[in-house]
Amino acid sequence: MAKVTKNLSLLSIEEKVAFLDSFDMVQTDCDGVLWLLRDPFEGADMTIRELRKAGKKIAFVSNNSVRTMDDYKAKLDKLTDFTVAEEDIVHPAKVVIAYLKERGFDSLCYVIGSKHFKKCLRDAGFQVLDGPDEPMNESVAQIGQVIADKQSVKAVIVDFDYNCNNIKLLRAQLYLQQGDCWFIAGAMDKVLPLGPKMRLLGPGYYVDVLQDITDMKPIVLGKPGLAMSKVLKRMFAVEDPRRVLFVGDQPELDVKFGRISNYQTLLVGTGGVKEGDLEKCAGDTVPDYYIGAFADLAQIVQDVAAYKTAKEHKTL
Repeated sequence: MAKVTKNLSLLSIEEKVAFLDSFDMVQTDCDGVLWLLRDPFEGADMTIRELRKAGKKIAFVSNNSVRTMDDYKAKLDKLTDFTVAEEDIVHPAKVVIAYLKERGFDSLCYVIGSKHFKKCLRDAGFQVLDGPDEPMNESVAQIGQVIADKQSVKAVIVDFDYNCNNIKLLRAQLYLQQGDCWFIAGAMDKVLPLGPKMRLLGPGYYVDVLQDITDMKPIVLGKPGLAMSKVLKRMFAVEDPRRVLFVGDQPELDVKFGRISNYQTLLVGTGGVKEGDLEKCAGDTVPDYYIGAFADLAQIVQDVAAYKTAKEHKTL
C-alpha cells in the first residue's frame, strides 16, 4: 500500500496533539525552509520560538558549506532571538571533518569545493590539495603533467565548487583510480533552487560523473547520505530516531535523508514543491507530513498548547 502524506494543517486537534507529542528533537534544513538566499521567510522565527517553548531541541542541518559558520550563527541568532550553539549547526564540511577524525585519517586529500569548505579542512589539520582554478592551454602534454602528478592522495572529496572545471574532475578521476583512495561526497544537490523559476546545476552531477567513470560509490557525508546520518546520530546522541522530526523542502535530499535515518519527515512548500507535486514522489521521497510553510507550524504548536491548557482546566 502506497504511503500517504498527511497535511498537518488539515489534521484534527487530537491528531495535532499526537503529532507534536511524537518527537523531542527537530532537525531542520535552512535554505528553502528558514530563508531563501538572504531573506528569511516571514514567521519562521515564530515557529522556532514556539517549538523551543514546547520543549523541543532544534538543530540546523544544511547542505551548504559555502556559507561560513560565522555567517550561519549571525543569520540564525538574528532569526531566533537566542544564541545558537555551533554544535547545533551542521553542514557537510563539518561532517567530513568528524568522519575523517573518527577514522584517524592523516593523509593527503584532493578537494573539489569552495574556499570555505577547504579552509574548514585545513583549519582542522588536514592536508588539502586542490586546483587548478586558472585556465590552461589546450595541450594534452601540459594537462597530463597536472592531472597525473602521482601524489599520494588517499581521499578525493567533492562538494560545491564555483570554479569546478574539467581539469579538476580529470585530476580527481586519476587519484581515485590510483587505488586505496576514498571517494567522499559532501552536498549531493543536483539542483540549486534560487526561486520559483531559477534552478541551477548542483554538485551532485560532479559526483555522478566521477562515479560513472571510476565505478566507485561515494561515501556521502551530505544529505541524503547514510554515512552523514550515522555521524549526526552520534553528534546529537540520538537514541530513538523515531523521536526526531526532520524538516526540509526537497524530497530527493531532505525527505530521503529523514527516511534513511528512520526519522519522521515534514516537507514544507517554500522550496518549490507544492502539495500537488507529492503524487510524483515515490519510495523514500514520500514525506510523512506536508505543510505550506515552516511558519504555519507555529499556529499548530499554539493550538496544541491551548487545547491542552483548556483540557487541564476542564479536568480541574
